Amino acid sequence: MNARSIALITTFAALAIVLNTIRIPTFYWPNWYYTLSEIPVLVAFLIYGFKIGLLVEVLHIAGQEIFFPVGVGGIVVYPMGLIVMPLMVFGIYLARKFTSRKAASGTQMSEKKTAIYLTGVVAAVRGGLMPIADYFVLYNLLLPLVLGRVIPGAYVAGLVPAFIVYNVTNALYAVPVAYFIARKVSKNLRLEARLL
Repeated sequence: MNARSIALITTFAALAIVLNTIRIPTFYWPNWYYTLSEIPVLVAFLIYGFKIGLLVEVLHIAGQEIFFPVGVGGIVVYPMGLIVMPLMVFGIYLARKFTSRKAASGTQMSEKKTAIYLTGVVAAVRGGLMPIADYFVLYNLLLPLVLGRVIPGAYVAGLVPAFIVYNVTNALYAVPVAYFIARKVSKNLRLEARLL
């Protein structure tokens, strides 16, 4: 890994850590909130690919644990980003495959339409798979392990609609913003983006 890669990783991770301070509480999921910290991580994935993006997310999670600890539960809540971000990138990859097939068939797609496809596929993938990970991995395995007590099944089952709403709405704002930022940055800096 060269100095440029290390500088990119630390810059994007630092930006994600700083953006973690902007927290918008959800009204439907107790003690949960939206942050803007996923946007720079997604931009790193889109421009520089999976390896750099994953390292940005790892450093971002470490920074969140250090600078914004949320107690014992944060030890397992923050690392869920290692599941969320690759899942979102997988959705972007699927959408790019679909849009590249359309382009190969001669159908030209606007940037707006491409962003809509990316956002829709990522929202469907994240909204369909992350609630399962939240239910089984987070609330039935990791949190009880760290907290030392079992979380009642009825409480967790009651949160499933919140899991779905959160994961879908998170993709609805993070993906289009990250996509347009990545497009502008790669165009202005003449970079060949990996996932755009």
